[in-house]
Amino acid sequence: MSSNLYSHREQQNNQKFEQLANTLHQFRTTVNNDIHDSIQQESGLLHQLNDNFSSLMQSVKSTSSNLTNVMNRNAGLTRIVGIILLGFFVIWMLFKLF
Repeated sequence: MSSNLYSHREQQNNQKFEQLANTLHQFRTTVNNDIHDSIQQESGLLHQLNDNFSSLMQSVKSTSSNLTNVMNRNAGLTRIVGIILLGFFVIWMLFKLF
């Protein structure tokens, strides 16, 4: 009888270990899939941000180039605008200090 009880307990333990192994496998699979999906989503977002920043940088370069061309063509007007802006900046700083 002792041998039969031992055999029965061992069989129950084996079944529980098998259930635990299956549960652990499902958990690992779920976690791996969730991590993989999250990484794919974040990778896509990073690629989109990279494209947007590249486009923004190209726009800034184009605008800067256009501004430089306009400033070079109208040097006198550029000086007058620069002096006016400098004057406003100085007046603003004086009012801010007092």
